[in-house]
Amino acid sequence: MKLNTADMEKVFEIIRRYEPKLDLGVKISADEYAERYRRVWRELEARKIDLGFFFWYREMPGDGLYLTGYNPNIERASGVIAPGKPPMLLCGPESGLLSSEAGLGLQANFVNEFSIPDEYYEGIERVNLTEVVRDYVGREIRTIGCMTSYDLVPDKFMKVLENDIAAGARVVDATDILAELRYNKSETEFLCMKQSSTIACASVRAMLAVAKPGMRETELAAVGDFVIKALGGVGYGVESMIMSAGRNRYVIGPATNRVIREGELVQVGVSPSYEGYKGVCRRAFVMGERSPLQREYFEIMNEGYDVAVRELRSVVENDLPINRIDLAPRNFFHTKTLEGVDVKTLHMYSTCHGTGLTECLEKLVVHPAVPDHYSENVGIMLDLGVYGHPNDAVCGGCVESAFFKRGKELICFTDVPADVQNLVGNID
Repeated sequence: MKLNTADMEKVFEIIRRYEPKLDLGVKISADEYAERYRRVWRELEARKIDLGFFFWYREMPGDGLYLTGYNPNIERASGVIAPGKPPMLLCGPESGLLSSEAGLGLQANFVNEFSIPDEYYEGIERVNLTEVVRDYVGREIRTIGCMTSYDLVPDKFMKVLENDIAAGARVVDATDILAELRYNKSETEFLCMKQSSTIACASVRAMLAVAKPGMRETELAAVGDFVIKALGGVGYGVESMIMSAGRNRYVIGPATNRVIREGELVQVGVSPSYEGYKGVCRRAFVMGERSPLQREYFEIMNEGYDVAVRELRSVVENDLPINRIDLAPRNFFHTKTLEGVDVKTLHMYSTCHGTGLTECLEKLVVHPAVPDHYSENVGIMLDLGVYGHPNDAVCGGCVESAFFKRGKELICFTDVPADVQNLVGNID
């Protein structure tokens, strides 16, 4: 192990600096959940849907967390909502017991369909899924709306909707209801996302402060994870990402036991969760002195990031098409080469994506050919990546920061500079 007590004192100092920036009393209130229910009810009634169905699991928690405040730790879960009624949970007994911690008083039914397969639970009553759903609705079910994306709902549960819950009921696509409601954020959601990204910044700063040659990627990740939990982060949008040398081609690879050597390119990135809302901070650096080629790589990538941020600000302030945010750095990169490679060909993915209860699987992903416009209040992660160069010394890296569009104001939650080389081994 390369970590020592002097390193950990740096970590504790960074924690002390970031603690005053956080307010761990921020919480989605019961009143806000009630307003979410009312909005869903209005949509269901307008579409003459008798029953809405939603599904989630730990890695894809958005719909369930939005309506119930609960995320299963290992099991999957589903819920139903009918006009005028609060949601009802359908879950397994192990993590389903945790649903009461959300404090919303929602009815939770333990069913075989969402239990760990073949597990036996002493004293736990599991009920019939279709019977409790019919009892919950309390009237004829003619139309069922599937509110979670069809590519997330297993086929066997779609068959329950189509064949079991109500004979002859029609199943319709209602996936836009929660996608749209989750997209436009409230002030409390804004504050939750601010907390999670502040925690992310502290985590990255701590990893940079202790980074040294000879560390394992997992050792560096341990520092980042420690800071996240120490500052109140609960869970992750994605497992902490530490990559070195040729592993940087993987974009979002988790840490391994690979030893990081002097002169190697390194990426560190985290996505803490606070009240279910995800933050982010990702940065790249060289372990030791940068070579001339690495200096050129970072100059190009960092300038591309600055181009993207300026365009993002212009788009937000002037309500312009969002594809400009991707086209601006893409066009800039086309003016640059790196060892004969057109850097535009290394701009691997879209420059911005939506965020909230998931790290990136929210509306609205910026696509260079789609001139959409942002809504009023949305979470944004600007992720400027340059990946795929054949030389391991510069084969991949990114600058990713968290932003929030509040009306025509752009707010950056990330206080870590784009170029972090001078922070490696330091806390100032």
